[in-house]
Amino acid sequence: MTIVVSITGGIGSGKSTFSKEILKRGIPLLDSDLVVANIYRKPTIEFIKYLKKIGLKKAINGTNIDKKYVSNIIFSNKAIKSKLEKFIFKIVRKGRERFIEKHKKKNTKIIFLDIPLLFENNLDKNFDIIISIISSKKERLKRLKKSKKITKIVFNKILKVQTSDVVRKEKSDIVIINNDSMKMYLKKINKLLDKKFL
Repeated sequence: MTIVVSITGGIGSGKSTFSKEILKRGIPLLDSDLVVANIYRKPTIEFIKYLKKIGLKKAINGTNIDKKYVSNIIFSNKAIKSKLEKFIFKIVRKGRERFIEKHKKKNTKIIFLDIPLLFENNLDKNFDIIISIISSKKERLKRLKKSKKITKIVFNKILKVQTSDVVRKEKSDIVIINNDSMKMYLKKINKLLDKKFL
């Protein structure tokens, strides 16, 4: 039987670092953010047509999509945001289902899926184990300013559409607190992986 584990947490909490440690061990992992990034990086004709249809024509330059423009629009237009998410989530869901099905057929012992909006999209019932990475807003903003040049205004807008850490704690099987140094965080991750998943 394949154990299906989900990793979730708010933006800047440390999901990517956790995922990298899993991949280092050769454990199969599907990164939802990477799937979405690929949709934008290599857009299909269908996706480009859909962006035009929902009012995001200005974001398109040939086969390139201006993600910053898209982000600015969806933060201020809920209708466009909803339509765009519906299209993208459908692709991500199919990819997720294929990934799980493939490994269940192979009888892989354990697989991980990095899903940022797990609770927001009511996906928590689909997993055997849910791990939430929890980090203070102060620490998350500090990391995001450094890694993605995200401003406090943009950060606060993102927080409004993401579930709270209170909910994450309530609905998760395992919670990792990431407010210390990277060294301490890596120690926590590997201690958990050694204890629970080896």
